[in-house]
Amino acid sequence: MERIIERYSLRTMLVTVAVFAFIFFVSTSYAQVLKVYTHADVNEMEKWAPEAEKVVGMKIEWSPRFTSTELWTRVQAENPNYLADVLWGFLNAHALIGAQRGYFQPYKSRAWADIADRFKDPDGLWHGYNYWFACVAVNSKRIAEKNLPVPKSWADLTNPAYKGEIVMPNPGTSGTAFVSVAAIMQIFGEEKGWDYLEKLDKNISQYTQSGSAPAQMVAQGEYAIGISWDQAVYGRADQGFPIVGVIPTEGTAYDLESVAILKGCKQLVAAQKLVDWLGAKEGQTFIGTFRSKVTRAGIPSKVKIDPNLIKFDAIWAGENQKRIMEQWKARFKK
Repeated sequence: MERIIERYSLRTMLVTVAVFAFIFFVSTSYAQVLKVYTHADVNEMEKWAPEAEKVVGMKIEWSPRFTSTELWTRVQAENPNYLADVLWGFLNAHALIGAQRGYFQPYKSRAWADIADRFKDPDGLWHGYNYWFACVAVNSKRIAEKNLPVPKSWADLTNPAYKGEIVMPNPGTSGTAFVSVAAIMQIFGEEKGWDYLEKLDKNISQYTQSGSAPAQMVAQGEYAIGISWDQAVYGRADQGFPIVGVIPTEGTAYDLESVAILKGCKQLVAAQKLVDWLGAKEGQTFIGTFRSKVTRAGIPSKVKIDPNLIKFDAIWAGENQKRIMEQWKARFKK
């Protein structure tokens, strides 16, 4: 009887130890994850995350990928109890607003010391590691076949000859499109900007969900003209598609791809290592192989063209985004 009890006790002890070991393993494994929200493309994050994991020392959980608007809506809804640790890839207009509202954990990274001040928050609340600019995509083959002039400016896009030949992202779901709309408002003034968009809408065939879709559709010859962003256009040109990029003569807007550590971050050391890597030469060189322009001087990137950039008021754009989008949807939703 004593042997049975002894065996039972030993077995119970072993099972108990095994259960606690399993629980510890699961909880430890779960804890060793840096949770990220991003609007970066899936094919980019599938390459970026493994590279960054080598530096931060743990797995980076980034899926699902959000549109710019979805990401910011989620952050505002979760405030102050964020389910993510870091925003890695989001609009700078949102970074500026988030900094004002106290969403972020400050971190003044030494790796960013020699990067220009305009690309980072003075208190270390956000850092801009690369930037992109809005541009117009033109299918050189289709536009010639249709005997249409190549547009040179934003104003040219309202030419009635382009009716049904222009595709543009929906500013309600695409950060790329919103930056373009905000640029138009700032170039022409808000009242004239709405007049311009009314005229432009008459030429638009469809509004897409993503900012890259118009470039793809134009590259494939579905439309003659698309409003998109630089790399989506120039990248497809490099692949051999009959597509060229046009920088409007009035100038264009740009946005900094930003990173920020959310308050309450559960993996602060790992988050800081990610910020360091994104500003360091190694991280900037890696990002430069994917993106238009990086913010560290002297590092090569995908787009060689230096665009005519307007003095873009990102804070105004961010603060007025909801109002502008509500008006835009009421007027133009197809």
